Amino acid sequence: MYKYGISYYKMELGERVPLSGVDVRLLRPGADWVNGLPLTETETSGYYECFITDEEDCGYYEVWDDRGNANGSFSGKTCTIGKLDARGLQNDCIYGNHILDGVVTAGKIANEAVGLNHLGAEFQLPLSKLLYELQDQDSGVGDTTLSSPASCHDDKYITHVLNKEYVVVPHVVLTNQCNCFLYISDIALEGTQVTITITVGNNFDADPAKYQLLAIPF
Repeated sequence: MYKYGISYYKMELGERVPLSGVDVRLLRPGADWVNGLPLTETETSGYYECFITDEEDCGYYEVWDDRGNANGSFSGKTCTIGKLDARGLQNDCIYGNHILDGVVTAGKIANEAVGLNHLGAEFQLPLSKLLYELQDQDSGVGDTTLSSPASCHDDKYITHVLNKEYVVVPHVVLTNQCNCFLYISDIALEGTQVTITITVGNNFDADPAKYQLLAIPF
């Protein structure tokens, strides 16, 4: 349980006198006066308080009262009760330096709390923005037929030589698109040239081979 309290005073002859009878409510940003969370005055003390019992009601609130407007108006004060929720985070409030200096760390962010919608387009990495090389069966050479594409009936191996130069062996993904068991059996790096060997396994009714190779450098 959380408790929030606020005192209202008026000045009389230099003295602070409790201001009683004020209608004080807590509103979420954008909420209306009618649905605000009312605070209860303790007798006629000018002290108003409320209790939060549910965790989902915790977070950021604006303090409203009826002093200037019978229908309620923002007092200029805000409060956070319990844990800070998303309403308390204003646009552009987190900058790169908060992450770089360790203030915002992975341990402070709840699991699955950050999605793609929180990232600007410049931080999202679709395939079109990655460095990669894509080849298909037309770039592979069969070991027996020496044809491109290779034959799933006559060839045992298919050899691909990547066009780009690599310092280390890239991450290679084989996407099979035919009714034949194909798998990568070897990836060799000689200098800056990468050679990929695909083995032709059990074949059902595929001929010629059909697949794609995706190479992503580290």
